[in-house]
Amino acid sequence: MNTIGVKQLYKELKNIARDTKKGKSFLVMNRSEPIFRIEPVTAKPQKSMDDLFKIHFSGDKNLSKNIDKILYGANR
Repeated sequence: MNTIGVKQLYKELKNIARDTKKGKSFLVMNRSEPIFRIEPVTAKPQKSMDDLFKIHFSGDKNLSKNIDKILYGANR
């Protein structure tokens, strides 16, 4: 993740948007304090609570892993 300041974000917004589209992430700082992140939007379909309930009642042996995958979007 790249770290940038608010002033740099203001000056280079077009380039930062282009880099974000290519997959780069940015942490925006203001006076050495993190303010927010800029991250690319993923094309993965979002899971819902309905998906969680389906897994819960399915008797799945990997229930914990599947719940983590729904909630956190990654294998843990």
